[in-house]
Amino acid sequence: MKLTKSDFILYRECPHNVWIKWHKPEEYAKFEVSEFEKSLGVMGNEVEELARGMFPGGYLVERRSDGAQELTQKLIRERTPVIFQAVFATDAYLAATDVLQWNDEAQKYDIYEIKMSTTKEEDDEEVEEGKPRKVNKKKELQYEYDLAFQVNVVEACGVPLNKKYLVRLNREYTRVGKLDFTPNALFIVEDKTEAIDLLSPIASEEMSRAYRLLSDETMPTFDHPCYYRGRNSHCTTFSCITKIPAYSVHDLNRAGNSPKLLRSLIEEGILHISEVPETYEGLVPKPTKEKPNPKPRKQNQVRVHKSQKPLIDIEGIRSELDSLVFPLYFLDYETYPTAIPPYSGYRPYQQIVFQYSLHVLQDKDSEPIHFERIVLDGEPSEEIAKSLREHIGDTGTVISWYKTFENSRNRELAHLLPDYRDFFLDVVARTYDLMDIVENQYYVHPDFQGRSSIKKVLPVVARLMGHEAKLSYQKLGVKSGTDAIEAYRQITKGELIGEDAKEKEREMLEYCKLDTYAMYEIWKYLQNML
Repeated sequence: MKLTKSDFILYRECPHNVWIKWHKPEEYAKFEVSEFEKSLGVMGNEVEELARGMFPGGYLVERRSDGAQELTQKLIRERTPVIFQAVFATDAYLAATDVLQWNDEAQKYDIYEIKMSTTKEEDDEEVEEGKPRKVNKKKELQYEYDLAFQVNVVEACGVPLNKKYLVRLNREYTRVGKLDFTPNALFIVEDKTEAIDLLSPIASEEMSRAYRLLSDETMPTFDHPCYYRGRNSHCTTFSCITKIPAYSVHDLNRAGNSPKLLRSLIEEGILHISEVPETYEGLVPKPTKEKPNPKPRKQNQVRVHKSQKPLIDIEGIRSELDSLVFPLYFLDYETYPTAIPPYSGYRPYQQIVFQYSLHVLQDKDSEPIHFERIVLDGEPSEEIAKSLREHIGDTGTVISWYKTFENSRNRELAHLLPDYRDFFLDVVARTYDLMDIVENQYYVHPDFQGRSSIKKVLPVVARLMGHEAKLSYQKLGVKSGTDAIEAYRQITKGELIGEDAKEKEREMLEYCKLDTYAMYEIWKYLQNML
C-alpha cells in the first residue's frame, strides 16, 4: 500500500487513526462521512476546476491508475505546457499534482497546489475595522507540508521542479459581474518556494517514518495524541482505540485550550469529571490584563456535576433580563457558505442568508407571534431584508443565541444592501446574546456539561419545563444547521425537485422556527426564576 498525500496529512494529526484506516478498514468505515462533509469535497473539486481557468490549454490526466503514471511521464517528456492531476508514484508514495506548468526560462516545471481555503481564517470572530484577520499558522503549515509531500514524490520520480506555488481564494475579492481570474482577483497565487525548499527534507524524514509505522502490522504503542486533546479534536477512530468515560476530563469547558491542565489530569489518572478535585490547579484561569475577572467555567462545571445541583445567580439573571426592551425579537438566520461567490457583491465564503425565523413578543404576558421567510431561487438578500424590516420595529431588543454569527451576517447585509444599511446596523446595536447568561455563569446546570450551545441548553430547559416533545429537534426532518445547509444545496443545485423539494423546504422552515421558539422558551424559563 502506498502513502498518499491525504493519509500523510492525517498521519501528522494522528498516526493511530491512519493505522486503523490501513489495517482495519472495516472499523474505519463504521464512521460514516456526513452528507455535508461530502458536499465540502464536491465544493473543493469545483474550486480546483475553476482555478484551472488560470492555466489555459492544460491537459487533464483523468485516471489515477491504469497507465496514469506512464501518461504523466509521456506528457513531461513532451514538455506539455500545462498538466492537471499529473500522477507520480514510488514504491512507497503516491501523489497527484493539481497543476504543473512548464517554465521555459528555468527549463523545469513549476508546481501549483490549489486549496479551497481563503488567504485568511474563515471564522466569525469580530475583527476591529481596519485590522487584518490573523493567518491560521497551523493550517498554513499543513498546506506547506501538503505541497512538500508532492515535491518530494515528484522529484523522487526524476522530475526536478522550479517554483512551488500555493493557489487559494482571495478573501478580499468581491465579485462584480463575471468571476475575475486575473492575478490577485478571485485567486491569490503565493510563491512558497523558499518555505518548501526548507521544509522538504524535514517532510521527507516524516514521510519515511510514516510509511514504516503504517506498514507495520502492529498498532503504534506510543500514547495516542488525541488522548491529550479536547473531545471535539478527537480523531475519527479514537473511540474504538481508547476507552474513556462518556463524560471525561476531555469534556471540560474549552479543554483543548488548556493542554497543560488536560495532560496533568490524565497523567494523574483522573479521567471522569467526578474525579476532578474542585480546587485542582488550573480549573480557574489566571487573571490577565484583558480579562481581570475570568469566569471559573471549568470549576463550576465540576462543582455542579458533583453536587447535581445547578448554580443560579438570580441577581445576575435579573440584571441581564431587566436590560431588555420590549418588544423582544427572537431572530435566527440559516445561511450557506459557498466557496465561490455566486452573485455580485459577495466574497469567497461569504454566508448567503437564505432564511430567517422571527418570534416577536410584545410584552411579558403576551404570546409570541411568528414570522418567517425562505428564498431558494436566486440571490435572496433583498427579499430577506424587506421581509425583516416589515416585522422588526424601530424599538425593542433583538435576541440571538451566539450573536457574533447573526451580527456578522447583519453587517454583511448592511454592506450588500445600501438601502437597508441603517436598518441592519441598528439591528446590530440592539442585539442581545441570550447565551451570555450561560456563558457568564449566571445559570450553570450539571447537564449542560460545560457547554453553552442552544442544542445543549434547550433539552435541559425543555425537560425542566415538561416540554421535551414540543421542543425536540430529533422529531424534525432537518435537525441541525448543517442539515439546513445541505438541504439548501440540494434544492438550489436541482438535486431535489418537485414534491421532494417542497417537503424539504417545509422541514427547513420547521427547523428554523424551532430555533427562535426555543430562545423564547429559554427566556421564559429564566424570567420565571425571578
